[in-house]
Amino acid sequence: MNNPSSKKILFCGPAGALGLALVLLGGGCAGPKPPATHTRVQVDSALKPWSNLKFNDDPNNFQFVVVSDRTGGARPGVFEDGVRKINLLQPEFVMSVGDLIQGGTRDRHNINTQWVEFRSFVDQLQMPFFFVPGNHDINNEVMADEWLKRFGKSYYHFIYRDVLFLCLNTEDPPPTRMSTAQRDYVARALAENPKVRWTLVFMHKPLWDYEEDTGWREIEALLKGRQHTVIAGHRHSYTKFERNDQSYIVLASTGGSSKLRGRAFGEFDQVGWITMTDHGPILANLYLDGIWDENIRTEKMAEVMRGALEGKAVAFERMFTNAMFRGSASFSGATTQLRLANAADIPMKFSARLHSTDQVHVKPAQVERVLPPHSTTTVAVALETPAPIKVSELSLVSADWSISYDIPKVPPVEITGKHVW
Repeated sequence: MNNPSSKKILFCGPAGALGLALVLLGGGCAGPKPPATHTRVQVDSALKPWSNLKFNDDPNNFQFVVVSDRTGGARPGVFEDGVRKINLLQPEFVMSVGDLIQGGTRDRHNINTQWVEFRSFVDQLQMPFFFVPGNHDINNEVMADEWLKRFGKSYYHFIYRDVLFLCLNTEDPPPTRMSTAQRDYVARALAENPKVRWTLVFMHKPLWDYEEDTGWREIEALLKGRQHTVIAGHRHSYTKFERNDQSYIVLASTGGSSKLRGRAFGEFDQVGWITMTDHGPILANLYLDGIWDENIRTEKMAEVMRGALEGKAVAFERMFTNAMFRGSASFSGATTQLRLANAADIPMKFSARLHSTDQVHVKPAQVERVLPPHSTTTVAVALETPAPIKVSELSLVSADWSISYDIPKVPPVEITGKHVW
C-alpha cells in the first residue's frame, strides 16, 4: 500500500472477507522504475524567480469529495449542479453521507423510480461514487430491503492508500439505531487494520450528539486511541465538533431543504473537498455557487452586459421641489419616470420592487419588463402623500431592481442595484 507507483483499493463487506481488489494505476511486474525528472529550469541567474522547488506532490496524498443531503425537501437542480461542479474539480472519487432519495413510502415502484432518478444523476460523475444510507433512504423495512437489493450491504469498509474508510448505517434498523451486528463488524474491521494512516467514518446522523442510546457509544469507544475523523449530515447545517481530540463534522446541504442563511447559521449548499495527508485529512468546504468553469465570464457576456455595467440600462428621473433650500419646502406628491434601455442583441429582463413608506405611497409597487434587443421603454412612477410633508422631514423612498440576460451555454447573469429618492 505504500508503493507510490501503484494505487490499490480494497473492499470488504460485513463478512470481513476480501470482496474485491482493483489496481487502479498499476506499476507493472518489471520492478520499480526510476523516478522521472519533474522539473527542468532554464534560469541561469544566481537569484531565482521562485521561493523553492519542493513541490507539494507527495504521492501518498489524494483528494476526494463528500456530498451531503440531497433530500429532506430537495430543491430541484441543486444536486445535479453539484455533480457538474464535482466533475470540474476532478477528485479521485466521491463519498456520501445519505439522504439520497426522498423515500417515505413502502411502494416498491415508487422507491424504484426514485433510485432510477438518483442513479441518473451520479452516472454523470466521471469518478466512483460511494453510497451511504440516510433516514430518507431507509426509513422502513421495505426500503431497507430495496437498499440491499441494489447495493448488497448497508454498511461496509474499504482501504485506499492505506486509509480505512468506514461507511456506516444509522438506520440499522430504522429509526436511529446501529445494531450489535454492525458494532461487531466495525470491531473486526478495526482489528484487521490497526496500523492504517487514518480512519475516516461516514454516516448520516451525528449520533454522538444524541442523548438516547443508539449503539454509537460502543462504536465510538472502539475508535478511541486511533487517528480518525467522523463525517455526517442530516441536519442541513454545518457544525464542527471535537471529541477525543478528533474532528467530528456535520456537513450542510447539497440540495436538501435549507434557508441558506449563510455561514453564521451553517446553512449553504456545499461539497467537502478533502485532501488526505500523513497528518490527517484537510477539509475545504466549497460553496456550490463558488465553483465555476472557464465560461464564468466570456467575451460575449462582457459585450452583452456592457451597457448595464456602465449604468446605462436603468435610470430613475430626479425630482425637484420649489424653494427646497429654504427649509420650508414641502412635498405633495409627484410623478417620475423609470427609463430602461437594452443595448444588447439579446432580450433583457428587468424586475424592480418599489418600497412605500408611512409618508409616501409608491405606485406601482412592482415592475416586470422584458426588453427586446436594442430597445428602450419608460415606466411612470407615482409618489403620493396624504398631505404635504416638509422635505426636511421626509424619510427615504427606495427601489431595489435587477436585470438579467439568458446567454446561450453559460449560467444566467444578473446585475442588481438600489435607487433612493
